[in-house]
Amino acid sequence: MAAERHRTGAAGGSPDRGRAVYFGPGGCSGCHSASADPTEPSTGPQLTPALLSADAARAGKPLGAFAAESILVPGAYVAAGYVSGTMQPAPGLSRQQVDDLVSYLIGKPYMSPATGQLALPARPIVACKASKECRATVTRWAVAERLPVSALDGARITAVVGCLSCHRYAGSGVKSGSAPELTRVGLEQTTVAQHVKRLRCPACVRAGSVMPSYVALGNANLRRIAVFLQASRGTRR
Repeated sequence: MAAERHRTGAAGGSPDRGRAVYFGPGGCSGCHSASADPTEPSTGPQLTPALLSADAARAGKPLGAFAAESILVPGAYVAAGYVSGTMQPAPGLSRQQVDDLVSYLIGKPYMSPATGQLALPARPIVACKASKECRATVTRWAVAERLPVSALDGARITAVVGCLSCHRYAGSGVKSGSAPELTRVGLEQTTVAQHVKRLRCPACVRAGSVMPSYVALGNANLRRIAVFLQASRGTRR
């Protein structure tokens, strides 16, 4: 697996501090067990280093980056046997707390990349097509919303890169904070270029936006998402 990239001149994560976050008020332990004991209650996946490593390998991502993404964008990868959208993004965590929490989960100090970009699938359309759940979701959207063929690749990308962790679309996903419902977003007077700009740099369009940048997907994939968003007009309604 690729080596983790680190921020220079910044303090790394601490497993001890991360343990305090994990077991603290509103922490992960309310839903996840960090024990390998199968009899220990765990609403969400058990978060042992071995199980996390196995899921990271299946997702094709470095362990630390995978754990950080799973905290910030839970829908980017869903463990086998669990339902997408059940876990919502952890609110109010600083980058240092995320680094600490990841350090605790992987058992060694971790430092997140300086860019703050998401660890996204290199080929998101292929990733969706390889997932039975993702294929079924996009098929349902296409039928319910009468999406044109030109919008389907954008729908596939949207379904697999974590958008549904904060937005809802045609009954899928989880609404988080002020993140808007996307089913009727095509009725707004927003051009493809404007959608792409927002995806590349959300804070450039709306100051203070907490939405992460999707610039790592590349211009072609951002445009595919924009075409999908423009075609989303709430047809079934």
